[in-house]
Amino acid sequence: MRLGPVRAQSGLLAILSACLWLVSACAPGGPIGGVPAASAPAKPKSLTIGVTNPLKDIGALSVRSVGGWGSLPDLHSVGLITSDFDTPKPVGRLAERVPSVDDGSISVLADGRMRVVYRLRHDVTWQDGAPFTAQDLVFTKTFLADPGLPVTVRQTVQRMGTVEATDDWTAVFYFPQRFFQGSALGLREFWPQPRHLLGEAYDRYVASGSPDELLRLPYWTSDYVNLGPFRVSELDQGAGLTLQAYEGYFLGRPRIDTIHVRAFEQNVLFSSLLAGAVDFFPMEALDPEEGAQLQERWRAVRQGTVYTLEGPAYFLSPQVRPAVQREPAILDVRVRQALYQAIDRDALALREFVLPAWSVMPPNDRLYEATRDGLRRHPFDPARSRAILQELGWSPGGDGILHHSSDGRAFQTTIGTVDSGRLWELATYADAWRRIGVEVEERQTSPAQARDLEFRASYPGWDATSAGQGDALLNRLQGPAASAANRWGGNRGGYEDPAAERLLARYYAGLSEQERFDAMHDISEFVATTLPMLITYYITYHAGVRQGVRALQDMAGWEQSYGTITRNAHLWEID
Repeated sequence: MRLGPVRAQSGLLAILSACLWLVSACAPGGPIGGVPAASAPAKPKSLTIGVTNPLKDIGALSVRSVGGWGSLPDLHSVGLITSDFDTPKPVGRLAERVPSVDDGSISVLADGRMRVVYRLRHDVTWQDGAPFTAQDLVFTKTFLADPGLPVTVRQTVQRMGTVEATDDWTAVFYFPQRFFQGSALGLREFWPQPRHLLGEAYDRYVASGSPDELLRLPYWTSDYVNLGPFRVSELDQGAGLTLQAYEGYFLGRPRIDTIHVRAFEQNVLFSSLLAGAVDFFPMEALDPEEGAQLQERWRAVRQGTVYTLEGPAYFLSPQVRPAVQREPAILDVRVRQALYQAIDRDALALREFVLPAWSVMPPNDRLYEATRDGLRRHPFDPARSRAILQELGWSPGGDGILHHSSDGRAFQTTIGTVDSGRLWELATYADAWRRIGVEVEERQTSPAQARDLEFRASYPGWDATSAGQGDALLNRLQGPAASAANRWGGNRGGYEDPAAERLLARYYAGLSEQERFDAMHDISEFVATTLPMLITYYITYHAGVRQGVRALQDMAGWEQSYGTITRNAHLWEID
């Protein structure tokens, strides 16, 4: 199950609403027994969403998960596939249905390539009224795969061959080899781009070699256009985003007229939710402790509904570029093992929202059994940590800090994060490593620095970060390394390993559950042996709405890899 305990409110509101309707209906001039009285125009409905990070720009060049933004792209944009309402199975959205082997829309050709046919809906338009066609998907593949553009999520596109439009409503995707996610192209993995708005600027970029004009287009800010239920009407880079209902949305006009997404400081968002000034908060907007506190307080006074969801892996990612890494010893797997065994993962789990990580996949994942207890070979053992480092030439000096026998240098490292709600985590890691003699600097990345991809890829020690739901953690094993050549859109820590790539290729080529299970087992062994990251815990998320807002009833169908919690925002309502 991807949905943890759900603390929903009772049906009292629905009963009261029905009673009020009956009273009004039976009153003089009501709809029963008389001519309906003329009614005033309906008041526009507005919803305020609170997040905890500002947004510089929008779209496929700015896919952000920090502060709650990762849950919101389906407000304004739509993918070919999303997840169902009550279950996480994939369903068609821009596509009429999910491609399958059974109906022939997925086939493996004689040369080993996989062919996937997406048949598109005929009633979809861009938010400027232009028709959406298969030609847009051809352009999208070219755009997203371009290494000269700072596309932040392109792992799936890199596995594609070509995309062809056989007619306006049929797009045929070719993959060089079998790829099970080829039939589940959600928004984040294949973000549609409007050819009629970006095509000419893209052609000029290709001719000139400079993407500056393309990247400066107002399209990426206030002029953003996509296929979702709400159109961007204003982007304030310091404050947030305003969206208006798109009248031509193919699933019907949204029931809410305006959505304001506002950026707050963490504590200010919490107090604003208590005060009723904010209607909705997505996952990662509040830190887990505050989410749990809000759940209790809202429940006590029936002020709103907070949902608890099982979330992703949190881990320490080492910088592996020798020219950037502050302490080259960290490039040695034995040193990483020593640092890993200095961290008490069970102690991390004393917080109610934390589950210690002893496997690559969390217990709620369908492939958990392939990875169960795979990381237990690295138990908490500070004495063993000191012994390993001693064997490698690191001995404590008079100051208690480890110094290397070769040159006397102190063992110094840094741990950074972009999330202010995770400073407790940095302090925990730093304390554990200081206890074995490592000198540790803790750093919090500012919002401006977090938007600078080059800066984020240049951390000198460790990045305390997280992956998305499900197998998104595997993206951290995939190249290419972020660099100036790909505008820092690749693997942030610089990780590249041919062995990892081969294992990932096996996993992604598995069209059967057993094939993927076997490949995941081998991936687990690889991670436990080489420690490309130190997976420390899994977390629970919270998302919620105030009383009177009808949203998030579809949480049981949440599947982050192709459907966010805002995928049915056109159905949201305010009583």
